[in-house]
Amino acid sequence: MCTIPRCARLLAALGLLLLLALACGKGADSAGEPAPEGAWTDDVCGLTWVEDAGATTYWEAAVIDCEALDLGGYSWRLPTIGELRCLVDGCEATALDGDCEVDDDCDVIGCLTTHCEGCELDAGGTEGCYLPPDLVGGCDEPHWSGSTQGDERAWLINFRDASVSHGDITERYLVRCVRVDTQEAL
Repeated sequence: MCTIPRCARLLAALGLLLLLALACGKGADSAGEPAPEGAWTDDVCGLTWVEDAGATTYWEAAVIDCEALDLGGYSWRLPTIGELRCLVDGCEATALDGDCEVDDDCDVIGCLTTHCEGCELDAGGTEGCYLPPDLVGGCDEPHWSGSTQGDERAWLINFRDASVSHGDITERYLVRCVRVDTQEAL
């Protein structure tokens, strides 16, 4: 039997669980809508990502490809390095709040410290990859971020060892687009 005080506590607990699930991105993005088919919302930052990393490409093409993406009727873009670090799963040093100092405000090589070297190669929880299990592909090559170092380099994450580094924009790396309106800048 459900007495009024007991029911009130039960309803309050269920409401709190629902709020926590929505805040963590379980099943819906921060706009309160479910992720479109082919996309997934992370539970760290509440961002909605394209599930499949796709093919490797040059940095400028990656920016254009994300902006031109037509998925679920939403706008997409290349993620910042901070947003990309939201996807690191199982390597504390390079996860978003880890000791690696590379972030969205860092545009110099001096931010790259030993903490950015990542973790053991091929030891992540998803088939050796340091990506959440809901994402497809992404361990064969580093991923581009939209965060640059001047005009010639951009920050990268290699999910095979969760390392943060940089690459020349004329090189080819993987792209995983993020939905524009799922969350304010980190």
